[in-house]
Amino acid sequence: MKKIGLVNYDMSVRGGAQQVLCNMANALCADYEITVISLTQENGACAYELPEGVHYEVMLPRKARIREVLTQTRESFCQCIEKHKLDLVFLLGVYAGGCGSLLGRKQKVPFVFCDHGALLNQWKQLPVRLMRMVGLKFTQKTVVLTKQSEEAYYQKFHCKKNRVITIYNWMDDRVKEAAAPYDSSSLSILTAGRFSQEKGLDLLLDTAAALKKKKDDFVWDVYGDGELMDEVRQRIKEEGLEKNVILKGLTNHMEKCYQNHAMYVLTSYREGLPLVLIEAKANALPLVSFDVISGPREIISHGEDGILIPPYDTEKMAEEIYELLEKPEKRLRLSENSQNNLELFSKETILSQWKALIQEFVG
Repeated sequence: MKKIGLVNYDMSVRGGAQQVLCNMANALCADYEITVISLTQENGACAYELPEGVHYEVMLPRKARIREVLTQTRESFCQCIEKHKLDLVFLLGVYAGGCGSLLGRKQKVPFVFCDHGALLNQWKQLPVRLMRMVGLKFTQKTVVLTKQSEEAYYQKFHCKKNRVITIYNWMDDRVKEAAAPYDSSSLSILTAGRFSQEKGLDLLLDTAAALKKKKDDFVWDVYGDGELMDEVRQRIKEEGLEKNVILKGLTNHMEKCYQNHAMYVLTSYREGLPLVLIEAKANALPLVSFDVISGPREIISHGEDGILIPPYDTEKMAEEIYELLEKPEKRLRLSENSQNNLELFSKETILSQWKALIQEFVG
């Protein structure tokens, strides 16, 4: 059985790259021996329950700066690779990619950098850009989330052909299992995500305020929590949107929340690959999203299963939402087309791509 390493900067915190790593460990452990390596561990324990039989190693059992990781874990990192006789190492996340590729430079084991974000979203942030450059340079392959990011890597870093490839994240099985037929009679709007700046809650409220001028009885359910919750609540009061924008809080069963809604709306400033759009597609919801970098345009076929809005044009978004609310036949048409490219994001499709990549390196 081939032995695969999955590396993250800190598995004691919850985040997108950590969740993907956990999903990969669960999916691959039947065919490979898996070792999960956390370069640091701020919170004392892994935040995810890993499958039985998966090895878990921590290089620095505390919060640490990048410089500390690079100067204090080289020996233990290399010893860990040798101890578990790893045949291939995946570095998941920008900081794992930069640090892990430097720490393992002298190892004969192939390394693959998996960039969970979007290059152009953070291009002006020099430390993050440098981490990506290092991860790209000192690994054998870079995996990105979208075709847009793949093109950006080639344009910005002038990579050799086939040096960067795209593998989407797959949709959780629970979403597929819980999916229900579309309710064309519903007029409720749905959004879910962290209450953080990049998710565009201010743009959501701007859109809602513009929509209220056209239709004052709409309902927009918003799931999530975060540092901007109090600010969002205050803004709802100021705009007189208490009866329209309903803050539903966090839920552990988001897969059940897509039902009984008319559409899903994404107001983010930026994205990687927004899984919420894929999950909404699985529930046959029409999609409305700003055409931001990156992700929405690879999920939404404009005019077929959803609507792409020029970034941050809240007036235009309000117009499109209003039209969908007023025209059930248009909502139904978009819903009927929602399954057209869903197989691209299925676990079966994407897992086969990861296995093909593993096969490329370890046979």
